[in-house]
Amino acid sequence: MEKAAQGKVPLVCHFDLTYQCNLNCIHCYVVREDRPELSTSEVKGILDQLAKAGTLYLTFSGGEILAREDFFEIAEYARRLHFALRLSTNGTLIDEQVADRVAALYPDRVSLSIYGTTPEIHDGITLAPGSLAGTIRAARMLRDREVKLEIGSVLMSQNINDYSKVFELAQSMGASFRSDPRVSPRNDGDPSPLRFQINEDDLFRVWKDPIFTEQPKNNPEEFHFPEEFDSKDDRGDILCEAGHMSFYVSPYGDIYPCVQFPAPCGNLRSEIFEEIWYHSPQMLEVRSALASQLPICSKCNLVEHCRTCPGLSYIEEGDFRAPSKTVCQEARIIGDINTRGNA
Repeated sequence: MEKAAQGKVPLVCHFDLTYQCNLNCIHCYVVREDRPELSTSEVKGILDQLAKAGTLYLTFSGGEILAREDFFEIAEYARRLHFALRLSTNGTLIDEQVADRVAALYPDRVSLSIYGTTPEIHDGITLAPGSLAGTIRAARMLRDREVKLEIGSVLMSQNINDYSKVFELAQSMGASFRSDPRVSPRNDGDPSPLRFQINEDDLFRVWKDPIFTEQPKNNPEEFHFPEEFDSKDDRGDILCEAGHMSFYVSPYGDIYPCVQFPAPCGNLRSEIFEEIWYHSPQMLEVRSALASQLPICSKCNLVEHCRTCPGLSYIEEGDFRAPSKTVCQEARIIGDINTRGNA
């Protein structure tokens, strides 16, 4: 990881294959555009370029990846290129035959989103009756085939009192658990999903909960926060891995520093990946920013508690170097907890 960041190797790719989805989650960041998504041959051509450039970890997500009829053709091609394949799916389209084909891919992991342990909570968030039962059924089918599972859950006002049960459900399935207390604006900047964010009292409770504070962070089979929550001590003076060793590809071929950092850097329908990665002015600007040089954040007395997300800053403030209100709130809470703990 350190060598990749230092050498600007594009090691980690999040690739949304489609924005089509059979669910309608209330917090979804996706905004579909009136242009065609990448064809099968276009996706394969992009995968060839990524493999040549040194990408290893490849996450296929969406939308719902299984909404693409050519998903397995694409995924099998990716495995022939020796990517460590990670799949994000809601699982509701998985039956026994599909589970067999997923297992045959030997994915590094399959991530399933479970927002609550009752239909009232989970289905109320997905707006799809029966979706909780479908996701749990998929998890059990994949577990029976010894597929590595991860259960993910975005914390919202709707499910804040049920996350411990989701954690227990993940443990009972032998799955790792990933939870995110951040709700993102839509990828066109629409802030409407933010109305589902948990309040400050609940955020304080989350950051004190042993579920989040006492689980091992270094073992990929155990609980972990999303990559953007990693401490600065592990990444030196860069703001985060976005644009340094990780990037995002949209279903339209657009390249961004991160799925949560929608600053357009180029398009793979008309440009070569390595040209974008190494020479795009936007990517170079992101890469040039150092935490120690941020005009406001570097002088803040909460900087040691801050889990910087330039993507949120970009969406919220229009400037990835500016403080994010969401991140600042977290830093105040974490700082308060640490101060009390050391008192």
